[in-house]
Amino acid sequence: MKKYPFLLILVFLILTSCQKEDEDCILPTVLLPVSSLEAEYSCEDTRYLRGKLSEEHMLIRSQEEFEEMLMGEGCRPAIDFSKYDLLLGNKQLTSGNTSIEYLLLHTCKDSEFLLHVIFHQNITAEAPNITYHRLIPKLQPNESVKVEILINY
Repeated sequence: MKKYPFLLILVFLILTSCQKEDEDCILPTVLLPVSSLEAEYSCEDTRYLRGKLSEEHMLIRSQEEFEEMLMGEGCRPAIDFSKYDLLLGNKQLTSGNTSIEYLLLHTCKDSEFLLHVIFHQNITAEAPNITYHRLIPKLQPNESVKVEILINY
């Protein structure tokens, strides 16, 4: 039953991503595969990964940048940056977090990617500071990623 709101959001995002002025837009949006530090490098629950992060997301393109950003203990894999870029961000939430879903869309504009980060919240009285991340396909130097945060209670 919880998947229905997610599917509605996905359909809405795809339908609204190509605007009328994009006349050369043949395929309005492509959903791209993403991975995680958990799936690729056996890290555990990186929602609590600590680093030099703010509410603004970062696109990390090298192992040196990754090592410089991290603070304290935690998973520090040797990421294959020839295959991936790592997008990291932080979000202060007002209730407990159950899970996070991600959708990476490539829009009609050649150099623009859009990552939807969907926080699934619960009713606990904690207010966690959550780290979100995704390993995304390696981008060209002129390409960027815009992040949109959605909170699902």
